[in-house]
Amino acid sequence: MAEIFAPTGYTIALKDVPFITAGPYKAQWVQWAGHAMAVEVAPPGWPANPDTDVLWDGLPESRCQCAHYGYVTGGRALMRLGDGSEHMLNEGDLYYCPPGHRVYSLDGFENIEFNPDLDAALAAMASFERNARRAEES
Repeated sequence: MAEIFAPTGYTIALKDVPFITAGPYKAQWVQWAGHAMAVEVAPPGWPANPDTDVLWDGLPESRCQCAHYGYVTGGRALMRLGDGSEHMLNEGDLYYCPPGHRVYSLDGFENIEFNPDLDAALAAMASFERNARRAEES
């Protein structure tokens, strides 16, 4: 996976943070003190439709194991938990995604997100990149 940008100071302009991509998903990730922060943009239908996706393959239980706390700056997404419950994330919402979830962009999804477990965030992004590349090749 592309490295998550690690600024040397305590602030950085968003315009100076490089983009990471996984298929059509793009984000600006920053790490500080063992935590990750992301500004993400996911197009409609990413990573796939909730019933046929493969981007989660390779993660424990085929779900993201990183807790996320965020704010939806645009669009809408569906969060599906391991127990089968579903929750809508709408523009203007603050949200918490517990470990063991999947999130699907419905009509485009933009957010600012905080990830307290850098290792789990890195594992999820590596899986997304690997599986997006594999999907593009097939």
